[in-house]
Amino acid sequence: MDVFVSMSFRLRVEVEALNMVEAMGAYSRHRTVSLLKPRGEGGYRLIIAPAVSGQAVAYGYMKSLVELATKKNLPICDQCINYEVRGGFLKHGTEEKAELENLVKNCIVEDVTGFMVPEANIRRTSPVQFSYMIPDVDSSDVAIEPQFHARTPMPGQKPQPFQVEAGTAIYVLGVAIDVDKIGVIPTAEGKPKSVDGNRVERVKTAIQAIANLIEGLSFGAKKARYLPIYDVVGAIAAISHPVQFMVSPARIGRDENYISKTLARALNYLQLFKEVNEEIHVLYMDREGIAKDVKAEGINIVRVETVSQLISKTIDIVERKI
Repeated sequence: MDVFVSMSFRLRVEVEALNMVEAMGAYSRHRTVSLLKPRGEGGYRLIIAPAVSGQAVAYGYMKSLVELATKKNLPICDQCINYEVRGGFLKHGTEEKAELENLVKNCIVEDVTGFMVPEANIRRTSPVQFSYMIPDVDSSDVAIEPQFHARTPMPGQKPQPFQVEAGTAIYVLGVAIDVDKIGVIPTAEGKPKSVDGNRVERVKTAIQAIANLIEGLSFGAKKARYLPIYDVVGAIAAISHPVQFMVSPARIGRDENYISKTLARALNYLQLFKEVNEEIHVLYMDREGIAKDVKAEGINIVRVETVSQLISKTIDIVERKI
């Protein structure tokens, strides 16, 4: 059964340095992206805004998977469980005799987040996908501000000044989960093969790790002295079957918002794929008061108050489908 989950989160984050790029001299720059912001008179203008890369977010997600898998006694390989000692998730990238089925069966991290082993000529596309975490420039301003610091000098030395760029914004993060690819591998016959009799628990854990990623702020670096002040102010999730459907990014515009836009798109989507009995469930969280008269005939709509509730109810729906 084809089950697909998409999510978009809206986070208010203040004074963060979660994703630094190369250090030039005594200046550590924040990762930035170029974004289009609508002009009031029409058209767009280009602005440079702080961002957190999808790879940085995915790394935090893999850390969450390791923690959950260890506590649940799910399969996890020695390389992934010792990622801190090894300096990251190597995923057997230099081995010559690795086998796809064994890697997926023996490690939930490699199953859920993918890998590539060039020497063995095998790869696995990650069933879980992350966007960059970028600001919602339509509804809020952004800031990249250099912060001046000075290292305490050793006896006989001068103070060593340095600067770190900090970012503040309403960030948007997108997540997609192809549930049907978790715990299975493709075969020459065209039918997927399950590698684990406990596949449902793998799927559940893969979705639970999203809650730990967001609520536990398990991603990002430089948190020892730049632990950001953050809050999740909105979110939306959609569970679709049998044709995958993506929610709209959690942005708020002048004339529409991500909740109403997602529902309007979902209604049209259901009509387009009525011949295959398309089904869409939508869950949303709104702490900014933008959701007004949320209704859509034919769509199961659930309002939640926290990210944990959103993840929990998403799991309930997915479990019923698989």
